[in-house]
Amino acid sequence: MLDDLQQAPYRPFFLLAGAAALAGGLLWWWPWGSPLLLHLHLLLFGMASAAMAGYLLTALPSWTGWQDCPPVLLWALVGLWCLDRIVVLLPEPPLFILLTPGLAFHGLLTLFLLRRLWQARIWRPVWLALAPLGPGMAECWLLLNWHNTGWIGDAGEWAALFLALLLILVGGRAVPAFTRTGLQHLGHPDRIIAPDWLQRLSVGLMGIVLLMQGLGWPAHWTGSLLLATGLLQMLRWVGWTPWRIGRAPALWMLHAAWLWLATGLALLGLTRLGWLDLPPGTVLHALTMGAIGGMCLGIMLRAAMKRTPRGLQPSILQLLAAALVLLSPLPRLLPAPWFESGLVTNSLLLAATLWSAGWLLYLMALWPALRGPVPRPVLSGPRSTA
Repeated sequence: MLDDLQQAPYRPFFLLAGAAALAGGLLWWWPWGSPLLLHLHLLLFGMASAAMAGYLLTALPSWTGWQDCPPVLLWALVGLWCLDRIVVLLPEPPLFILLTPGLAFHGLLTLFLLRRLWQARIWRPVWLALAPLGPGMAECWLLLNWHNTGWIGDAGEWAALFLALLLILVGGRAVPAFTRTGLQHLGHPDRIIAPDWLQRLSVGLMGIVLLMQGLGWPAHWTGSLLLATGLLQMLRWVGWTPWRIGRAPALWMLHAAWLWLATGLALLGLTRLGWLDLPPGTVLHALTMGAIGGMCLGIMLRAAMKRTPRGLQPSILQLLAAALVLLSPLPRLLPAPWFESGLVTNSLLLAATLWSAGWLLYLMALWPALRGPVPRPVLSGPRSTA
């Protein structure tokens, strides 16, 4: 179980990410604390942080040439991640106990990534090495708000938007890169349009939104920028030639998650402008469940997909897991009359069922990939192993 951890640091973190995603949809019955806090903490910071750690530690060797992740460091990160989940379950933990594990996890991960880049004298991925600091600070703010006031307030929405920024940072480069590789395996010419200036503009717009949100700017300002950012992500998606990925099912889930990102940002912008009458929390699920959850699942499943001369090929189980997770935000967005009759009378229950079932299937699909030879590269198509 979990063989070759030094060569496969993604294995424990991809497993933990799936477990957190599954638990985050089910832990509403916990008798202490805030069920909403548990839900947000497990999904926004449990699932997303574990997926990010697995992804960054997997990508690091391709940046630096260092092929190892010290086992002591790996188990320290795993232990801190688990401790960070546990302390939130405690009834009224002291502030120091509440904040320390999460800050230590994100800080230690960042320091290790920066140290490896420094040793290799590689500077281009520094912005990715610094990425874990963002969720660490967002988690700290959310927990501080809850500890001091007993309520989450706007911290949950700000944290979701910050993770959307990280999704643009990472996914904005990963999705076109994976698309280019997948289409090359199918023999298609490279016609993808992914200029760096669109990536920088997208990151800049989201950064301004977060700054405005933190400073309390009027909703119509942030709404306008969110709508513009969502439409820009849709434009970028068109440039990635999605009509050519029909025979590359490994790409379907990544493109669908990006569509949720564009849709979620645009819908949130429309609600803030007063042009759409939906609760903000409902719209945020398009980002958290569809975009963040879908992208995490789509990238992590690549480590378990079959390698063929035509690229990565997901199994039926993997495709079904992705479909359920990517469909899970829809019930939250459908009009109430859809749920006033029939067997399904609660949109929240249906969304949670789809989400939980999808992540349960993900764990089943990932299980065989937790042992045996490590595929190289882990997240792309060649069939070599190490």
